[in-house]
Amino acid sequence: NEIIIDASMLPSSGIFSSERTRYSQTTVGAFFCQAIKEELETDVAIINGATLKGDKTYESSTMTYAELKAELPFPTKIVVVQMTLAELQHAIEYSRRNIEEQKGKVVDEIDAELPRRGYIQVDHDFDFDMQSGDQDIVLRVALPRNLLNGFCRIKPLMDVGTRLKEQKNFPSDDDFIPALDLVVRHCSKIKWISIVDKDITFPDLDLNGDEVLDKDEVKKLVMKYFDYEPEDFVIDDLIASIDANNDGVIDIGEFSHLLATIERKF
Repeated sequence: NEIIIDASMLPSSGIFSSERTRYSQTTVGAFFCQAIKEELETDVAIINGATLKGDKTYESSTMTYAELKAELPFPTKIVVVQMTLAELQHAIEYSRRNIEEQKGKVVDEIDAELPRRGYIQVDHDFDFDMQSGDQDIVLRVALPRNLLNGFCRIKPLMDVGTRLKEQKNFPSDDDFIPALDLVVRHCSKIKWISIVDKDITFPDLDLNGDEVLDKDEVKKLVMKYFDYEPEDFVIDDLIASIDANNDGVIDIGEFSHLLATIERKF
């Protein structure tokens, strides 16, 4: 029942919901895409509606770890590729208009009440007014790799996948990060932001003076600033979110990088 997403992380006070992700853009879909985009530092992030399985409205605008895992139950493999704005716009429009092939036939249907597994969800920052901009501009786009291979039959993305293969730029089999991991990492960093916003310095946090923050110290920080005792996996996620060298602790360099990231984004 640990809460991983709360209202303070959301861009507005609107309804936080994943209902009807196969029919329309949702706020949960936008939040997940925003998290993926910021973690991978891409221009845009997209996922297809069938990726989200919660089909739920979160009345308190909070989501627990269990609910997050229910929303993203599959190991959705996120990759980063380059495509033009025109290719991206075409893919989004196609996914929201076309029904998957049925008996070898693609049905072009504008009926909004028809479910579409491929209905593309996009991040909060994506500007649909970009249609009037330079359609040849090249963007770094994060998306599920299986969409490039034909899952949901989004033809413009299949065409991008074919082009990347011909150019020998298609992501390798191990060149991905699971969507769930990216969302958890993003939310963990936001928790860090709420701590360092209190003008805390690294020496203030390094309780035993050994120049690293270990699990015990991070747990004490959470207990102090959030007034509850977190589960061990929450502490593991907090450390992993900024532990660049994967040694299980946070050093001054990694902490400084977090501060620099916060200053750049906020």
